[in-house]
Amino acid sequence: MTFPGSKPLIIDCYDYDDLFGDNLIGSTTIDLDDRFFTPEWNYLEEKPIEQRQIYHPSTELSQGVIEMWLDITNQNAHSNAYNKVWNISPEPKQEFEVRVCVLGCRGVPEMDVEGTTDAYIRAFISDDSVQETDTHYRCTTGSPSFNYRLKFNV
Repeated sequence: MTFPGSKPLIIDCYDYDDLFGDNLIGSTTIDLDDRFFTPEWNYLEEKPIEQRQIYHPSTELSQGVIEMWLDITNQNAHSNAYNKVWNISPEPKQEFEVRVCVLGCRGVPEMDVEGTTDAYIRAFISDDSVQETDTHYRCTTGSPSFNYRLKFNV
């Protein structure tokens, strides 16, 4: 292709099927002229990985995401980009511990009939990771002090 005036790059994603034929899942389109003439993109030595939504013509809803990068090189230039081996394996999963320190609250309304509240904090990252602080029964100041740490493995 030549710049300017190149056609857009269309990337189609298909469902492979031996029996009934391959079905189009969705497509995404990249304006190559826009990429090639954008100075910020052109000066990057290694192009960033991008997540592009794919769409099927029958719906306006996204059908998923393609994770990819795009590199444009001059085919007349003797570039090492043609010989470079790209590591495209996913990064290994890492385990982390998220610590939430709950020190206290202010302005908690007294919800009980006696003008008190039984205050506690509930935190969660997912439905199976719910954690709670201890309960401060009959708090009358609206400012319970917890000094509590919740730990989540992610």
